[in-house]
Amino acid sequence: MPTLLHIDSSPRPDSVSRRISAEFAQAWCKAHPDGHHVRRDLATDQIPHIDAAQIAVMHRLETESVRDLEAARNAARTEQEAASWRVTWSLIDELLAADTIVLGVPMYNFSVPSTFKAWFDRVLIAPLIVSPEGEGPLSGKQVVVASARGGAYGPGTPRHDSDHQERYLRAALGMIGLAADLTFLHAEMTKAHHVPRLAQFKNLAATSYEAAMDGARTLAAGAHR
Repeated sequence: MPTLLHIDSSPRPDSVSRRISAEFAQAWCKAHPDGHHVRRDLATDQIPHIDAAQIAVMHRLETESVRDLEAARNAARTEQEAASWRVTWSLIDELLAADTIVLGVPMYNFSVPSTFKAWFDRVLIAPLIVSPEGEGPLSGKQVVVASARGGAYGPGTPRHDSDHQERYLRAALGMIGLAADLTFLHAEMTKAHHVPRLAQFKNLAATSYEAAMDGARTLAAGAHR
């Protein structure tokens, strides 16, 4: 049974990134009637930031060169470590079970929301990091990023060098083997609809949004089975 892991990070209930990720999920469910759709909302069910207890476990895994997932799962030694590690493994198990992952991640101040960063800091553990050959436990999964940006950050735009959202996500997801089949669906100029000085870009915003929605439907229809 194919499994879709659907994660949103925007605090806005009707955000553009949520609309795109929802479009992907709806089309995926239609294309995979026997599939399993797992939903995680990082805004309403926030993940605790990484803490000293998790860092202690992670340091031990690195020091002891632990690469086996089951050994890592049972690596906590104290009550504090065990409590923190349970939070982390609930997230890791969702990743391991997924065939396709859609991430709703808006650009906040040139990067990603802190809710998403808290999630990623939890799941980046040594056994999930890819080998020098680029392989790891999460390799082979399809990943789609549903993105919304208030301005324009594509190649050739004045703010292209300020795009630390896509660059960060490519590097971060690549560390755990999730960048080989990675697609970004960017809806840009979203602020054109409520910022008066950007009103001239409303058509561009609408075109970008529709392209992202079309891309979501197309990708979902051909997603891993």
